[in-house]
Amino acid sequence: PAPDPREAVTTVTDSRRAEWSALLGSPVFLVLWGAMLASSTGTFFLLLTVSTHLLTETDSGLTAASVFGFQWVLPVLLMGVIRRACAGERLRRTVVLCEVAGGLVSLSIGLLLDRGLLAPVLVAFLLRGLLEGITKTARVVYTRQLFDGPLLKPASYTFNNSYYLGGALGGGLGAVLVDRVPITTACAIDAATFLVSACCYRWLPAVTAPRSGTDGKRGVLGQVRAAARENPRLALSAGYFVVAVGVFQGYHNVARTTVPIRVLGLGDAAAMTLQLVSGVGLVAGAVAAPLLLQRVRAPRYLAAATNAATALAISVVPLAGGPIVMYGCYFAYLAVFEFSFTAAQAAMIQDCPPDRLLALTTFTNAAGNGLLILVTLAVGALSDVASFETITLALAAAAVGGTAVGEVLTARRTAPRNTTKPPAPAVSPEQGAEM
Repeated sequence: PAPDPREAVTTVTDSRRAEWSALLGSPVFLVLWGAMLASSTGTFFLLLTVSTHLLTETDSGLTAASVFGFQWVLPVLLMGVIRRACAGERLRRTVVLCEVAGGLVSLSIGLLLDRGLLAPVLVAFLLRGLLEGITKTARVVYTRQLFDGPLLKPASYTFNNSYYLGGALGGGLGAVLVDRVPITTACAIDAATFLVSACCYRWLPAVTAPRSGTDGKRGVLGQVRAAARENPRLALSAGYFVVAVGVFQGYHNVARTTVPIRVLGLGDAAAMTLQLVSGVGLVAGAVAAPLLLQRVRAPRYLAAATNAATALAISVVPLAGGPIVMYGCYFAYLAVFEFSFTAAQAAMIQDCPPDRLLALTTFTNAAGNGLLILVTLAVGALSDVASFETITLALAAAAVGGTAVGEVLTARRTAPRNTTKPPAPAVSPEQGAEM
């Protein structure tokens, strides 16, 4: 008798449940998840506190946006340094030291702001960004090395959820404390979260990123080009990751304070509440991604559709007529954004050869952060001289255009080419005799 298709579906479902149960019951995964949760909570709390403080004190959108933009300058310029830091055999010690140093930098930011020293504050954010760039790359290495095998797919979908849940908690913490504690205390709270994260990483087992083989001497760009030539769909996933980080997150860096404070005139507390709503939207998108991606049978244009939907969502954000509408639009925007981001990052982790994952992650982080800097600073500067609605529409149109170009180029590279010669025409016996 033919096999019952319902039994096959039941078997697949049971297998998925077993994988998720094993992952969520793993102490190693929970500690890695907790490390990212602690540091991201403090990071978002500090960034929002400093950004709103500067926007209130200076009334400059560019100055407030520079807090978000400056921290990604060094990860873009020092790609090779980050790759070498994560490629060593002492990755665990490197990450622990980076987290401790991040806490010390946070304390210095509070002391410098308390004295009104803006230039040294931006220098501190430069150093903080380099440390964050190392830990962000190391997280991907940890995920691939600790959960290679059946647990890789669920781990690649969920390991970053704590980062966005931390964003929500950081926003909630800021909403409660923004008017109650001085800036030095806020920075001390952030430093404490980094110490908790360092303790979590110290508990994790030691891992080492696999070294590249024949193309190991090519450097980051050479390995990325080789991987893109071998798998154009992997290159497209990397492109969607860069657009998500650079365009949509870059816009978010400015809009989350400019829209509530400038466009709607709601004050600092509304900006903190919006960050809380944003974090919930990000978590909702991150939770929906693995549930839906496992059920989509033809995901060929899913990434393009979600990117277009995110662009449409941001075009509506500055048109909100009040706080409730603003929160709803922003929730939808970041839920769709996170779905697209999670799908792209998971595809890279799953499809990239292990010995090239470090180079690809370093490159995509640098490219995404470089675009993030440009978008953050450009939107922040333009918000001082132009309508925020116009800026948003132009950015959305650019994102949709880039998505279309990427899909067309990838379709051309993956289209099958007809290299066989057409069959010769049949010759009848009579014709053959005549010949």
